[in-house]
Amino acid sequence: MIQRIQTVFLFMIAMVSIISFFFLPPLDFFIFDFVVPIILKFYIILTSSLAFLSLMIFKNRKTQLIINRLHFFLQVAMTGVLMFGLFNADELNSFLLWLLMPLQSMVLLILSSKAIQKDEDLIRSIDRLR
Repeated sequence: MIQRIQTVFLFMIAMVSIISFFFLPPLDFFIFDFVVPIILKFYIILTSSLAFLSLMIFKNRKTQLIINRLHFFLQVAMTGVLMFGLFNADELNSFLLWLLMPLQSMVLLILSSKAIQKDEDLIRSIDRLR
């Protein structure tokens, strides 16, 4: 598990999410009368738990790929919400800090999915030789 590069990528996503839970500045904006800071904290918890879940099911690569795709779509949705808030906000600095988190997660998820797919292809090619 540790020797695989996708483990490092998923662990980086989880650690950045946990660190950002405590250190990112709060955002104060409303979308359809929903309080967004509560949604943002839930998003951070969901991101770190999906990364840990994907990290722990390393033996089932197909399920790991499905979780990574679900996680990627969550990051895309959050990027859209943050871009909406960015265009309607007065203060840009805190939104840019928040926007870095889903963008780096998307890059790391793409890299980990490619590595997982590469492992899956290797296993399938070995099975063909048997």
